[in-house]
Amino acid sequence: LFMFSAQQYHAKAMEYAALVKTASSEDEVREFRKLEMSFAALATNSQWIADNQDKTVHRLLSTQEKDNEDIPAT
Repeated sequence: LFMFSAQQYHAKAMEYAALVKTASSEDEVREFRKLEMSFAALATNSQWIADNQDKTVHRLLSTQEKDNEDIPAT
């Protein structure tokens, strides 16, 4: 499972913030602002998870999953 990093989410938020300034309609402004806020929230949440991983619940791996971890990727 691939997840973006907090920095990548933050960069995307900044892209949408820049687009707000060049939007040609109020609908575009609303959409870009909404996307900016969504990516900013994702950045905040992603950073919190990274900073607090030791405080979160982790699922146990099945025997098969544990066995698969030992197999090198090809």
